[in-house]
Amino acid sequence: MVEGKLIAKSKAQEREQKLAAIRRKRRIQILIMTAGLFALIFGAIGIYRSNLLDVEKIEVTGNKSVATADIIKTCGINEHTNLLSISSSDIRKKILKNAWIESVNVKRVFPHTLRLEIRERSPIASISCGGKFYLIDGDMFVLSEQQYDDTRDIPTITDLPIDKIKVGEHLINSSLSNALRCLKSMDTDFRRTISLLSASSIDKLSIYNKDNVEILYGDAKHADEKNEVLKTILKEQGQQVIFIDIRSYPKTDPILRRMDTVP
Repeated sequence: MVEGKLIAKSKAQEREQKLAAIRRKRRIQILIMTAGLFALIFGAIGIYRSNLLDVEKIEVTGNKSVATADIIKTCGINEHTNLLSISSSDIRKKILKNAWIESVNVKRVFPHTLRLEIRERSPIASISCGGKFYLIDGDMFVLSEQQYDDTRDIPTITDLPIDKIKVGEHLINSSLSNALRCLKSMDTDFRRTISLLSASSIDKLSIYNKDNVEILYGDAKHADEKNEVLKTILKEQGQQVIFIDIRSYPKTDPILRRMDTVP
């Protein structure tokens, strides 16, 4: 009986010693982890406050219409800015205030480079409204205001039922949407021959090419078919054709008027 109690007491002491050893090991592990965490924090603070990661170079790619210097100036980043302190969302918000820029990807390239990948909007036409001209892209987004129509490679759209245009906003107008649908359906070479569109309504959409041929176009619903027929007519008739009414195509054939039929 006495011997049994001694054995049980010995086992209990052995368990306590093992538990104490486990507790000591756990406390040591916690101390090591805490020390490591503090080392990381103080190390990060030290790097953040040092010039080890200061911006030395800003790379801007993808921009054509907006000058690189203007984009960098907009960022507000200088050679004393630490890469870790840069807020990508803040830079993105500042740059996207420029109506020409559709999107920007901000990348940190350690240790000293900030990279800005720009995607710009492209003008597809100039709108004449209220004595001013406005460049717009294919999504009816207004890019800029101009006092004069100095665009040579893109057509001008006139007679739109629009009272007010604001740079940096999308326009909502069915006549304009129809005119742009007509333009966007054309291949690049054909579109470059168009100089003017009169778009007071969908049914009254008229286009004029650089040879001053007047084309009553109407609804752009069948734009692909209309464009192919127009290209064929213009190629076959040359400069003899001065007027084409293709509004009802493909229900009815286009109506032509040639220069040699004018009395």
